[in-house]
Amino acid sequence: MCGIAGLFHLTETGPVSADALERMIATMPHRGPDARGVKVVAPGAGMGHVRLSILDLRPESNQPFEIDDGDYVVTFNGEIYNYIELRDELGRLGHHFRTRSDTEVLLVAYKQWGEAAVRRFNGMWAFAIYDRRRDLLFCSRDRFGVKPFSYAVHEGRFLFASEVKAMLAVAPGLARPNWAPISLLLRNHLGEQLEDTFFAGVKRLRPAHNLIVTRTGIELRRYWDYPQEPLDAIGMEEAAERVRDLLLDAIRLRLRSDVPVAMTLSGGVDSSAIACLLRTFHDAPFETYTAAYPGEPFDESAAAEKLALALHMKPHLVPALSGEFLPRLREIVHHLESATASPAVLPLWNIMRDMRRNVTVAIEGQGADELFGGYADMNFPHALADLLGRGRFGAALAAWRTQSHTWGWKSPLLWCVREVAPWTHEIFRRLRGDEKVYSGGLAEPAPVPPLPDDRPRFADHLTTALHRQHTGTLVGLLHYGDAISMAHSIESRLPFMDYRLVELGFRLPGALKVQDGYGKMVLREAVRRDVPASILAPRRKLAFSTPVSRWLRDQPELTAYPVLRSARCRERGIFDPKRLDEALARHVSGKVDLGEHIFRWIMTELWFQEFIDAG
Repeated sequence: MCGIAGLFHLTETGPVSADALERMIATMPHRGPDARGVKVVAPGAGMGHVRLSILDLRPESNQPFEIDDGDYVVTFNGEIYNYIELRDELGRLGHHFRTRSDTEVLLVAYKQWGEAAVRRFNGMWAFAIYDRRRDLLFCSRDRFGVKPFSYAVHEGRFLFASEVKAMLAVAPGLARPNWAPISLLLRNHLGEQLEDTFFAGVKRLRPAHNLIVTRTGIELRRYWDYPQEPLDAIGMEEAAERVRDLLLDAIRLRLRSDVPVAMTLSGGVDSSAIACLLRTFHDAPFETYTAAYPGEPFDESAAAEKLALALHMKPHLVPALSGEFLPRLREIVHHLESATASPAVLPLWNIMRDMRRNVTVAIEGQGADELFGGYADMNFPHALADLLGRGRFGAALAAWRTQSHTWGWKSPLLWCVREVAPWTHEIFRRLRGDEKVYSGGLAEPAPVPPLPDDRPRFADHLTTALHRQHTGTLVGLLHYGDAISMAHSIESRLPFMDYRLVELGFRLPGALKVQDGYGKMVLREAVRRDVPASILAPRRKLAFSTPVSRWLRDQPELTAYPVLRSARCRERGIFDPKRLDEALARHVSGKVDLGEHIFRWIMTELWFQEFIDAG
């Protein structure tokens, strides 16, 4: 887990200086506190790297890493979890290795198989390889976008980096607001799934894509996609056993490390399943970290602590302190390089901060909800449509009753209306009460661009909806998870993002995922003999919540007012001052709950202060 950066001249073979590369990697010391290096790999091409040492801690594995006297050079961020198996296969093909790192395996795999090598990788990655024999850059990002890869074409140069601030160090002209994605985040909750970033001219390499850069231009090529061939004949028992086997192996691979490993643990099914399965084959000392909200209805720290102790693990309960709100958000924006719709960044920041005192690698449960249907309220209309389509009217009625009992009768009705009639999304958006607040560059809503989830349709409505979540909101969660963990020099590993498990999940019928109004049924069955029944019992999903609305209401002078009532915010002109004050007053008085909107407004203004005002 590291930070990468580089330059490549597109038209003329202009000089690339080591000093420019040094300036780029100097912006990311948090991503690589253990080593750093730069290399001018060819006339007009150079790479930089900062290293967080996880595998083969010796200096011989530092990057940029080269083989064949510099014919192939790589700067790589991530982990190839199956590197041992790939190294054995490549050894049988006649290749020799001088390190025990996955970096060397990645580079030799490219030499052997070319760009098809990435299809063999089980891991998370963002890397660039300079291929001197073909005078090109081969860049790649993992299947789901766990690791970041930003790039831009600026003044005849192709620039890339793990973080935009590295590119700003040599191309400050890129520090211009890109109004469309800013508007789409504020109005439509669209963020990291977009190719465009908050910075005009800066793009993200799409998940599951390779990018080939030559002296004449760049080309994007997709190398993987979600399978659409359903396993129609499979039953719950067989499906659950296959899920368990793959999840066990995903955990086993993600425990490969030469530094200490711990995990985040809530009281929910996902992280509890990882903890319990981990203990079936790993009996070494292990630590868990849990966000604690004493007195809040969504606090699950007691259940997490109880499970950790039962598994002979050492639990750490990490409090989220509202008094740190604004100073913490400023730090978070610096690392996110954008706003976010999720206040969960705050407890995650505190967890990673505390975890770094003891360990370097964190195993997390991200990705199970979007794979197995964990958001029952959101998925209910699609599961209901599948039941009705199969003529199971009694089961559909029972599911409606369960959903209404769990969430109240309004929730399933509103979700059904929204999903059956997409045109109502605009009505709901306008009824939220935030539209008239926007002004200046945000005055007009940006059109929603075609998204990756617009393409495929799966065998049932539910799996199609899960695909939208997996390629949509999950990508945003992965982005802030990476940014915040790396802000503290922590490598985050996600067993539920193992591509083999994802491929199986999208081939399973939706009926095995959501039943009787409850989600993740096949996952619950898969770990039933491992996880306590009290955790597996279907209940209303609490999610990774924060009391942000209450913080904004009870302490506006410490949270919202210093940012949104500042002279700089008013001068910027992206919010109408009168309507903004009215919205703040309505929230503080308790008349309405605009907490999630105010949170995004604060984040957006902080982004402008950090990256635009500061130049």
